[in-house]
Amino acid sequence: MVKTEIKKISNCRKELNIIMAKADIEPIREKEIQKVRKSVQFPGFRKGKAPLAMIKKSYEQHIEAYTMESAVQDAMEKAVTENDIQIVGMPDAKKVDFTDDGDLTMTIEVDTYPEVELKNYKGFEFVKDKYIIEDSFIEENINRLRKQHAEKTEVDGKVEDGHIVLIDMQELDESGAPLKGKKYSDITISIGEGRFDPELEKQIIGLEKGKATKISKEYPKDFAQKEMAGKKENYEITVKKIEKETLPELNEAFIKKVNPKVENVEDFKAELRKGIQLDYEREADNRFSQELSQKLIEENPFDVPDALVENYLDNVVKDVKQRDPNADERSLREYYRTDSLANMKWHYIKDQIAKDENIEVDEKDVEEFLEKIENEEIRKIYKENEGFLNEAKHSIKDRKVFDFLVENSEIKENEVKLD
Repeated sequence: MVKTEIKKISNCRKELNIIMAKADIEPIREKEIQKVRKSVQFPGFRKGKAPLAMIKKSYEQHIEAYTMESAVQDAMEKAVTENDIQIVGMPDAKKVDFTDDGDLTMTIEVDTYPEVELKNYKGFEFVKDKYIIEDSFIEENINRLRKQHAEKTEVDGKVEDGHIVLIDMQELDESGAPLKGKKYSDITISIGEGRFDPELEKQIIGLEKGKATKISKEYPKDFAQKEMAGKKENYEITVKKIEKETLPELNEAFIKKVNPKVENVEDFKAELRKGIQLDYEREADNRFSQELSQKLIEENPFDVPDALVENYLDNVVKDVKQRDPNADERSLREYYRTDSLANMKWHYIKDQIAKDENIEVDEKDVEEFLEKIENEEIRKIYKENEGFLNEAKHSIKDRKVFDFLVENSEIKENEVKLD
């Protein structure tokens, strides 16, 4: 047994002042003496049979060094175990010494799992977007789908609004000579979609395939980018191909190609609306969840040991590098560090809320979760695999904590029309 005085430095760091009595150190010293005795041989004595006095005299410094090392390790382990302290990372020894009485005294600092004292997690106000899907938005999405399945045919003649053109584009200097490194080949432009520079696009309308034509663009003197203000750009354009699109009719043949599960146009529109609504609701839910977690992190500040953050980042980096082996690990760690710290804080906050509010997962919760799984084989896997079931219980608890926070917050809806 050792005497331990614990001082709290922060919510995740403690100072341990430990005293191990001389009487507890002596057995450790004797053990180290026996180790040395077994490993050395003196003239006139068989290996391991030299007198203890001779061993102590000849290897005094060696014995004391190993005695201190073993005693420190033993004292620290006893202090941690007897006081139920869970250490994260490596202990930081600040002072290790023997008193005049032969007792070992030591001061070490250790990182621990965060102790979270919640200050404020109820009564917040949030604004959550509610999307209203107008018929015009559905029609716009249908037209986009029709365009994706449009039939393209090459045409002769001049470029018109609605055509798709393939061009080569060479920038010229003020004298009309080509600028080195400023030639752009095989640029595709959908005339009228507004994705290309409108001033240049107007000048492309009416051009014929195969003929090089000079066009220009002049920036106004009050242009926001000062380096471009008043500047004139000159180009030589060659139209290489002109195509027109023929959109498919919105009929059963088309909708079967896009969504084989629907029977008619009305069902197709209904399913499209349902999918769009679900996507935007999911986006609103995710945004709301992030705002809620960020608010609670801000209202309940606490520290997280670097060792825990680094361990979390190890898993993040491992996951990313499985998808992209060439990714730079150092860059990944810096990129994900802030999010990783926030995720860990959110985890501990949810856990503490569950404790403070007695939120638990019971058998009924688990049964309801299993009943929602339609696939019998998957349900069986959860029932027979304790690891999978524990993950499910963790997710259920997270959802119950989240629901509790929603119930204890004021949430105003912000209608957003999509038209």
